[in-house]
Amino acid sequence: MQKHFTRSRSAIINDYTIDNIVLQRVFETCVLGVTFDSTLSFNEHYLNITKKASSTLGFINRTCNDFMNSDALKILYSSLVRSTLEYNSVVWSPSSVIHIQSFEAIQNRFFRFISYKCYIPRQSHSIYTPLLMKLNMISLAERRKTIDLKFLFKLVNGHLNCPELLSCLKFNVPHCQTISAKMFYIPFLRTNYAHSSPINRLMKLANDIQSIECFLTIIQ
Repeated sequence: MQKHFTRSRSAIINDYTIDNIVLQRVFETCVLGVTFDSTLSFNEHYLNITKKASSTLGFINRTCNDFMNSDALKILYSSLVRSTLEYNSVVWSPSSVIHIQSFEAIQNRFFRFISYKCYIPRQSHSIYTPLLMKLNMISLAERRKTIDLKFLFKLVNGHLNCPELLSCLKFNVPHCQTISAKMFYIPFLRTNYAHSSPINRLMKLANDIQSIECFLTIIQ
């Protein structure tokens, strides 16, 4: 089986053989639960996990129709639905609005369900921020940022033994002492694809944090 990764519109693709047998070419492959396509856009992965999470949430809504305990429903949602939408998110965390909203739409479905079953007041077509605060939850986008920062913290502090990834981080060493020096140096990037790549995304998230105290508060 052969797999090619390229974003070129005119890719040069060759056939590879073993013992004069041409290896089968595949355009998608699933590795550790993440679907990689030939352009590394993860569009197929987004589609797969949203379908799975939506189906699981529908199962919870049907089978837990008699549940009225918000804590029990939150545990079911977190363990069966949200975990699907966050598994290995450091690798594939979306940057486009349409994909971010498609994930949030699933969590919003859960909010509508739990507010109805547990008699939590909520106006129709209103924003979900008050309900997030009421249930002591945050948006999936914010959770992915927290997961990213926790991963970066473990990588920098040696809790993850991965020198290859650590060597990709570009630590900023200022020539003179400054008050607001950024933690990482991010080179000029021409494309949104490069901006949203895992390493560049992690470094930008760390640079956006105002202080080390804020960083420690987030990862805790």
